[in-house]
Amino acid sequence: MNFRIIFCILVTVSGYAQNNAFDSLYLHTTKVVLTDTPQDVLMHISDLEQLASTPVQQIEVSLLKASLLRQYGVRDKAILTLKKADSLAANARHINLQARIQGALSTLYRENGIESLGKLSLVKAKHWSKLMKDPLELAILKGNLQQEQAYYHMRGTRFADAITSLSKGRLEFEKVENVEQRFFYLASTDQLIGENYMKLGKVNHAVKILEQALAELQASNNPQSPLKGFIYNNLGVSYLKSQDYETSLLFLTKANEVAEQSGFLALKKQVFASLKEYAKQIEDTEQYVKYNENYVQLVEQEFAVQAKIANYLVESYYEKEGEISVAYKNYVLYSLSIGGGILLFLSLSLYHKRQLTKRSRKSQAVAAVEPEPRTESEAEQVKSDKSVDYNYISKEMEELILQGIKTFEQQQGYLKHEISLSKLASQIGVNHRYLSYVIKHHKHTDFSSYINTLRIDYIVAVLEANPEMLKYKISYLADLCGFASHSRFTITFKRIKGLSPSTFIEQIKDKN
Repeated sequence: MNFRIIFCILVTVSGYAQNNAFDSLYLHTTKVVLTDTPQDVLMHISDLEQLASTPVQQIEVSLLKASLLRQYGVRDKAILTLKKADSLAANARHINLQARIQGALSTLYRENGIESLGKLSLVKAKHWSKLMKDPLELAILKGNLQQEQAYYHMRGTRFADAITSLSKGRLEFEKVENVEQRFFYLASTDQLIGENYMKLGKVNHAVKILEQALAELQASNNPQSPLKGFIYNNLGVSYLKSQDYETSLLFLTKANEVAEQSGFLALKKQVFASLKEYAKQIEDTEQYVKYNENYVQLVEQEFAVQAKIANYLVESYYEKEGEISVAYKNYVLYSLSIGGGILLFLSLSLYHKRQLTKRSRKSQAVAAVEPEPRTESEAEQVKSDKSVDYNYISKEMEELILQGIKTFEQQQGYLKHEISLSKLASQIGVNHRYLSYVIKHHKHTDFSSYINTLRIDYIVAVLEANPEMLKYKISYLADLCGFASHSRFTITFKRIKGLSPSTFIEQIKDKN
């Protein structure tokens, strides 16, 4: 979670500041990082960059900046910032900072779906940690690296392995001498351990560990941290799994209150996702639609914040270089040139269209199937598949991918809205091009059609098995099986089944 990494980076900062102005502004920036607007915090960081007079100060500012960029989803910029900081740390031969930078890079690469680079950074971080001498920094870093290792296990649904890594990290955090600081780290770790027990279906274990995490957080130096909201949320989901709906709603409501008070976007998204699942299980369609709309608004808000930050960074760069006016003039000239080219292109296209009208009428007599609409990322992935020699795939690799696909289908991962070729490949731990090849070779279709067919087959089975589902709106059914919109669901359903969802439902009603 974003807040955990930010906190861990800030509290382990060594006191290397050599001037009061830098030290004062740095402490102020760390305090407002979760309360001020992103643009305001970035302005503070820009001032810090001007004040940083030593390589160590420059690196500390880069770590802080990367944490903020990651918090708001601008991970590519965060990676670039950390790479520059890593070069400075290498030149300064500062082992502690190199270890922290590599640990942060591992997180960013993992979240970007580049698991191979993420694991490589994790290995580097562990290597540098072996050379560290300060016992406090070493214990905190080792604990954080075990948490990072646990996230890789969780991505591969190896929840028992994740618990093992987190337990090792917990032993490291217990070495922290400051009691309040130690309790925060333990609460953070126990929250994750409880989450993994919950995913293993061991609800009683999960509840016990999560209640312990709440007590630890209360005794820590940051009892009102957004971490409390994540603990409440996991407790709510745990009770939901045991069908104790009253207690589940109680904890989810508390989690939502913490999310609103903190304004923490990641927490808000997680809570509304849990509330959606709660409404689905108690079959409250009205509440489900409400929570789903709130969730969608948060996603749009997240994109808007990312766009603002990216725009701010670009503007800041041009202002520093004194090129913003030149850039604007170039933009206008470029736009005019493009506009002229487009007009010329449209004129030529209209001419050719008239010439080809007769030919197109003949071709219309040939039956054609409209291709499955793809997202931009999926289209790029399909295009990149052509450049790979798939004869290179070993039999063992192919079997590994097939087993991963089988597990994916059994766990109904295709019902998740955010599933993509790269994310599934990351879960299995393989190159997305090889995954695409295996799907085409064994499923005889592309990734997008494969996922959508699984979704349609799922909702058809649900409708046929449960007459109550026939009463729900098409938009609810679309969301239930993983489609982002009513229209996309309807088009795909008709393409696969040969009739619209509403017609299919009417046919089932007539049979019944």
